[in-house]
Amino acid sequence: MKEGKTTAISRKRIKINGDKLFEGILMVILIIVGISMLYPFIYVLAISLNDPIDTELGGIWLIPRVLSFESYKIILQESELLYATFISVARTVIGTTLTVLFSSLFAYLFTRSDFLLYKPLKAFFFFAMFFGGGGLIPTYMLYLNLGLYNNFLVYIVPYIINLWYVVLFRTYFRSVPGELLEAAKVDGANDIRVFFGILMPVSKPIFATVGLYAAVYQWNSYRDTLYYTTNKSLRTLQYICMEMIKKAEGAKMIDRATMFELFHGDAVMADPLSLRMAITVITVVPIICVYPFLQKYFMKGIMVGSMKG
Repeated sequence: MKEGKTTAISRKRIKINGDKLFEGILMVILIIVGISMLYPFIYVLAISLNDPIDTELGGIWLIPRVLSFESYKIILQESELLYATFISVARTVIGTTLTVLFSSLFAYLFTRSDFLLYKPLKAFFFFAMFFGGGGLIPTYMLYLNLGLYNNFLVYIVPYIINLWYVVLFRTYFRSVPGELLEAAKVDGANDIRVFFGILMPVSKPIFATVGLYAAVYQWNSYRDTLYYTTNKSLRTLQYICMEMIKKAEGAKMIDRATMFELFHGDAVMADPLSLRMAITVITVVPIICVYPFLQKYFMKGIMVGSMKG
């Protein structure tokens, strides 16, 4: 009896030690993964805060070797930067709001098999997913004929309905208990009331997920500015930053040792790498500031959207 009790205690100790060993190994793995994910941000920040000329020598991995804010000074002194930031913020706020609203409404139609145009719209939907998205020239001609060329709406209208977002919304909406929606209809609620009063409040995770996706895309986009606008008043923050990088790279290709008056009439020699890293920090910070507020909804929304079908 005593030997059995001793054996049970030994097994319990072995199990506890095994659990502790497993937790220790798991902790080490998580620390390594965390460092590998955090290091790129540290590297970008270190390069952006290093002296641009000194950056050309290389060898910067963790902290700036010669602390300097020259790259940020070059960016922030750009005369059109403030207005370009306003354009980027405006297109991000308006574009994200309309994309989330109309994509979710369109997705709601695909949860209603009794809708009159359900089958034709579904066929058109899948056709557009596989064969939509024309080339640059047809798209350019289409925007020109629609009056979107050199128009702020070129940042908004083409992205109002995103078919991938529709899939995410539809998948999530189908996971909402049908009894909840039916009960609202029994009480006399129409589809508009059901969508805005019942479905939206219980679907915050997917709205936050899609909203974050749409906001990041709108904030980072500059190709539509490059292809579909020539008006300087429509240039976005990312487009201005891209131009600055191209100028610095062009100057470096011509003559590394020559000082060029590239940006503001001042003699500036900015290493393209330092400038690129500083621009990365400036453009990423707003998204990083928004993400913590949406994280709990984002994680739940992306899990439901990927697992349920």
